[in-house]
Amino acid sequence: MLETALDTASSFVRALLLYGSLVVFVGVTAHALTWLLIRRGAVRWVWGYWTVVGAALLVLGVAGIGYGWLVLGLDTTAGSALAGLGLLLASAGLWMLIPV
Repeated sequence: MLETALDTASSFVRALLLYGSLVVFVGVTAHALTWLLIRRGAVRWVWGYWTVVGAALLVLGVAGIGYGWLVLGLDTTAGSALAGLGLLLASAGLWMLIPV
């Protein structure tokens, strides 16, 4: 009984550490990207090449979806994560290409 309780507690702590580290990773990445884009030269570059950046994001996203789906398989963790990231990249690229 004690062994089951310890296994459950260790599984909970492991999941908590995983999700906590993911939150920290996303926060640090967002902060770094914001710092890069706030610099005046980066904003001008993105604005000047808006269509090129959108097309590159769309192509990278579709390639990520295809690789994650066809090569790695959606039943694997890496394949589904790559397909999800590809979906985010492709949707960002579409929003940059299609005028609203």
